[in-house]
Amino acid sequence: MKYVYRLFALLVIVLPPAACLLAQAEGPAPGPEGEGRSGELSSVRPLEELIGEALRHSPLLKMQDYNVENAYLKLKLLDKEWSSYFNSIGSFQVGNIRYLDNLESANGGDVRTITRENTFYGIGIQARLPLSDLITRNDRRKLLQNQLEQEKMMRQDQQIKIRELVITQYQELQLRLSMIGIRSRNLDFHTVAAEMAEKYFKEGNLSLEEYTRAAGAQNQAEEALAQAKAEAALAFQLLRELVGADIRGKGERNEGMKE
Repeated sequence: MKYVYRLFALLVIVLPPAACLLAQAEGPAPGPEGEGRSGELSSVRPLEELIGEALRHSPLLKMQDYNVENAYLKLKLLDKEWSSYFNSIGSFQVGNIRYLDNLESANGGDVRTITRENTFYGIGIQARLPLSDLITRNDRRKLLQNQLEQEKMMRQDQQIKIRELVITQYQELQLRLSMIGIRSRNLDFHTVAAEMAEKYFKEGNLSLEEYTRAAGAQNQAEEALAQAKAEAALAFQLLRELVGADIRGKGERNEGMKE
């Protein structure tokens, strides 16, 4: 009989690692409500939807859009540069001019004042010919076109990087959710083993050392599950910040709105 109990204690020590490896090979249980998943972590929107949301809400892409637009506007300003070569000028004056006329006669001098109102105006166009601007125009246009293409390529590069970040973080979240299921099954095994060990210990058929080892394995399994849940929650929050929108599945979002 002692041999049977000692065999049970050996199984308590050996089987947990084997069960953990088997769970990792099998993966999490199918379905949106996978084993060990709870709350908002149980359902996440499809990957392509998350990538689209991240591209729409990315501040870097919005800033890059402004850079592309600014480069395009510089090209348009260059095409209108000729208008600065011409200036219109004009003048308008109104005034009175007085003339003093001294007339000599037999009776003496006669001084008369004559007043006239005069209006002066002028309109014209002034043109200048900046040779340096004309000579370098094609080069400056080519430079602005290169800047525009460079800004477009930088925008495409930002899109690729954002897609890579979302995909990486999405896979990280899926891994953490899978680990919750694995740690949960491992805890269930250790819980049953600890209960059986406690029963045999009270009956006097199991040593204190073996009972303590079984209880310690259960505590470690509980800690591992709590750690897995914390890591999954962190991965969820990081993905949500990266996407810039709610990443929960449609069902989870509807339940949140009802609450």
